[in-house]
Order: sequence, then structure tokens, then C-alpha cells
Amino acid sequence: MEKFLEKYFKKDEKVIVGCSAGPDSMFLVYKILETKFAKNLVICYFNHNLREEALEEERFLEDLAKEKGFQIEIGDAKIKELKEKFYKSISLEELARQKRYEFFNAILNIYNSDKILLAHHLDDKIETFFFNLVRGSKISGLVNMKEKSGVILRPLLNISKKEILEFLEKNNLPYKIDKTNFENDFARNKLRNLIIPKFSEINEKYKQNISNFMDYLDEIKDLLDLEVKNFLEKFDGKYFLIEDFNSLPNLIQKEVIRYIFFISNGNSTIGLTSKNIDEVIKFINGKNNKTKKEIKQMKLNKDNKKILY
Repeated sequence: MEKFLEKYFKKDEKVIVGCSAGPDSMFLVYKILETKFAKNLVICYFNHNLREEALEEERFLEDLAKEKGFQIEIGDAKIKELKEKFYKSISLEELARQKRYEFFNAILNIYNSDKILLAHHLDDKIETFFFNLVRGSKISGLVNMKEKSGVILRPLLNISKKEILEFLEKNNLPYKIDKTNFENDFARNKLRNLIIPKFSEINEKYKQNISNFMDYLDEIKDLLDLEVKNFLEKFDGKYFLIEDFNSLPNLIQKEVIRYIFFISNGNSTIGLTSKNIDEVIKFINGKNNKTKKEIKQMKLNKDNKKILY
């Protein structure tokens, strides 16, 4: 852990950690407390007001902070009430995640920091892969979690849940259990508790094999991204020629459209479907030479032999 922190943090820089009080984030906290960066530690706990145990978790973390001498920041939101009043179109799970990350970003602003550590581990990588797969994600949603992604740092990606629990038990280190993780009301919990554990009956090394496959997908994505970049850089970044577009393999055509949508919608592909992409390709090759096509914030204009975006 010390080498990881030295890689990303200066001597007196605050080390901010998103903490749920569960075994994963507590493992991360305890590991940081073993390093010379312990004095710089700030943990962030967000209460979604969905569980009675949340106040107990707050007190547990506040007591630990006093005992070990680190800082703690606590935020909260009434997620159920917010969903019922303002966010009916998204799931409770997704809204909780959004509000939690808004809190994390607010703490980063307070401390003038651009990094937060999260306790995503090897099992989380596997779970996210299958969760995105069944939701219909394309390759960008199936590649490996990165050690660094924007403001997020993930030092535990090569550590399994089993290793985390063994360390905590061996050293008699306290943590809290979120009982809802064992309920199968959410899609992720069904994957975690009912489906993914069955893979070990086929191959005990399935976690590492799937992680290796995700690395392979990373390489494929890098190649696709390079093809898209090379194509668009032939022009000035604001248009492309229809003839050149049609000379591309079908897969690269789709990736060009996906990329333009991505940069037009705040670096997100949420809301873009395979049907949308097919419609855009049909629009590009339509007979009318003066038409427009809009999908969310992506605005395409056909001007004779050009597509402007």
C-alpha cells in the first residue's frame, strides 16, 4: 500500500477514502493506517438513509477516527424521498450511487484534491463485468476497471474478497456488515450471491481468467479507439466525408458514431442504443443532402458529401 500511495500522493497531501464501514473499505483504511500517510487520512462516509444500521456505522467510524487520529467527513441524503419526488426514471440503487459520488466530489473540492481512493477489488471487477454484460453494454462497459480513472484511485483491484476477509479476521480488525448485500432485491446482489459463485464449480480460477479476458478486451478497445481517432483526425474534428466513412468496416463506423455521441454528451454513452446507431448510419447514407439528425446532445448535419457534428 505504501508504494501505491507514494506513486500518487505527495508527502503532506490529504489521502481521501470513500468508506462504507464494510470489510472492503475498512481493509483499505487499515492498510493506509500502516503507512507513513496515516496522518494524512480523511475518510468520507455517506448515509443514504436506507438502513437503520447507518447511524451505528457513523458512530463506529467517528470513534475509530478519534482513536486513530484521522479526519472524517459525513454526508447524507434521503434517497427514497428524492426518488419518489424527483428521480422516478432511475433505480434506487443508481440514485444512491449518484448522490454518493456527488458527496465525494464535494469533499474533494473542500480539500482542494483531485483523488479519492475506493475499495473496488477483484470480485468487484468480475461482478461489474457481468452486470454490464447483461445490461447490454458494448466493449467500453466490459473492459477492466482501471487503477486510476478520473479522480478515482483503486489500489485493491488484484486482491480478492477472500483475502480481504482473511486479513481482517486474522488481525481481529472490526468492520460493519451491510445486511442488504445478502438480500437479492437488486440485480447486482443476485449476480454476487446467486450466479457468480456457481462459476467456481466449473473452474476455481474463473476470477483470474475473466480478469485476463477483460485485459484482452482493453487491448481490443485501444485498437478500436486508435482507428476512430485516425479516421476523425483526417479532417478537422468537426466533420467527416461520407465516402470515407462508408469505406470503413461496419464495426469502426459504429464506433465512430458512438465516439461522437460520447463527446457530445459529457463523455457518456448513456441513452445511445444499437437502434440509434443503425438509424444514424441510415441517415448518413440517405438520399436527402440537406438534413439533420439529433440524439440527445449529438447533432449531425448532412451537407452534401459531408457530415458535420
